[in-house]
Amino acid sequence: MSEIKAIIVDDEQHCIEALQTMLQKKCPEVTVLAGVKSVQEAKDLVDELQPDLVFLDVEMPHQNGFELLKMYDKVNFEVIFTTAYEQYALKAIKFNALDYLLKPFSIKELQDALEKVKEKQQTRLKDHTVSPLEIFMQNMKTLQQTHKKIALPTINGLVFMPVQKIVRCESTGNYTKIFFTDKKHLMVSRPLKEFEELLTDVDFFRVHNSHLINLQQMQSYIQGEGGFALMSDGTQVEVSRRRKADFLKKAMQF
Repeated sequence: MSEIKAIIVDDEQHCIEALQTMLQKKCPEVTVLAGVKSVQEAKDLVDELQPDLVFLDVEMPHQNGFELLKMYDKVNFEVIFTTAYEQYALKAIKFNALDYLLKPFSIKELQDALEKVKEKQQTRLKDHTVSPLEIFMQNMKTLQQTHKKIALPTINGLVFMPVQKIVRCESTGNYTKIFFTDKKHLMVSRPLKEFEELLTDVDFFRVHNSHLINLQQMQSYIQGEGGFALMSDGTQVEVSRRRKADFLKKAMQF
């Protein structure tokens, strides 16, 4: 069993100690090099010790865990996010299929997360694929910029697409079909719910169980039981009756 060198980053000392104890007792393949309580301490140690894995608390005073990752052009270590705040796990982290532990977590959940880390390491070494963490970092950076882009994983690599050029997203089971302003479309192996969680904060609204639309690309609304949103590409997207009130409230803000 190959050794995994790890660092724990958490602003609460008792959380560092509890995780360290769990790892020592139940995950002997993991060697904890250090536990630190701030992003800057973590940066210094990562640069010095070159760990394989960082257990990274999301919500910390002064700088959250994401700030550590933003300090690197390329992240050369695996990450397991640890957080007591479920909303973080349900947005960008989950969208990019990253590992997280929701506090308080069990030994079984910890072991399962470590197994996924091992699988990812083997896949990257064999296939030289772009890691989900790298996609995550691209999306974290660009979604906070004025000209927002999203990194979309495809079988050939990544497609970087300005968010404003997405007209709508349509569910096709565990896949999502994305339609763009140039009439082209792309099939992505992520369910619609994960696009909803990632894009709701940038003017997207899920008008129907199968449809997520860019409100910036909506031209008009046609009244009906639920009604229809007329999009810039000429399509009419059905609005479900139960989502109609929230949709109209949001649409009126534009």
